[in-house]
Formats: sequence, structure tokens, C-alpha cells
Amino acid sequence: MFNLEQAISEWRQQMLAAGIKTPVPLEELESHLREEIGRQIQSGLPGQKAFEISVQRIGQPKMLKTEFKKVERTIMKKLMIILLGIFGILSGPAVFLPALAKHTELQVWNSDIVTPIALGAAITLAGLAMTAIGFKKRRA
Repeated sequence: MFNLEQAISEWRQQMLAAGIKTPVPLEELESHLREEIGRQIQSGLPGQKAFEISVQRIGQPKMLKTEFKKVERTIMKKLMIILLGIFGILSGPAVFLPALAKHTELQVWNSDIVTPIALGAAITLAGLAMTAIGFKKRRA
């Protein structure tokens, strides 16, 4: 006799063996699997057939792992862009503020003052742009 809970437990083991080990994606996949099984059973299929069809619709473990890796890479890339942007936002003023203080003290504009101000402003603006790009939502 077919045991649905046992079949789902074995399916989870296959997902773990394929490398989907983080709890959140695995639980979400199981939730989708259970929902699909419920739909299949409501349409009149027996439990075993509903399970088999649902597993096919969810996807094979290796394919799912590949998709999760793509998402993880995208998230890591965005995070790196945001962190570099924040670094620029914070380090730019460290370049131009001392030059502004020097200008205030000497009341003169020369290359020793203008160059760090321009460089610091450019770093700050680049940091702002990178941070904005990192937070920008991806359009489908």
C-alpha cells in the first residue's frame, strides 16, 4: 500500500542528496509538492499517481539545485555591488573632507585642494550609483 508521507520523506532525502540542503528552499519545495498532490487528488487521481505527477511538475533535484544556484549567484552579485557602493559612499568623504578643511584654513584653491575634492566627489557619486543599481529591482 502506498504511503504518501513515506514517499514525501524519501523525496526530501533525494533533494538533500542532490545538494538542496538549506531549510527554507526545501520546505518551500515540499509545500509546493504537497499543494500539487492535493490538486491531483482532488481531480480524482489516487495518492501514488498524484505524487508521481506532482514530483514531475516540481522538477528533478539536479535541475532544481541548478536553479537555486542561479538565484544565489544573483543575490550575491547584488550584495557585492551594494557593499562596494556603500564603501564608495563612506570613503569618498574621507578623501574630500580633509581637502575642504584645508581650503577653509588656507582660503585658497590649488591642485592640492581641488584634486582630492574632485576625486572624493567622484568616489562618492560612483558609490551612490552602485548602491542604487544594486537596489534597483530587476524587470522581467
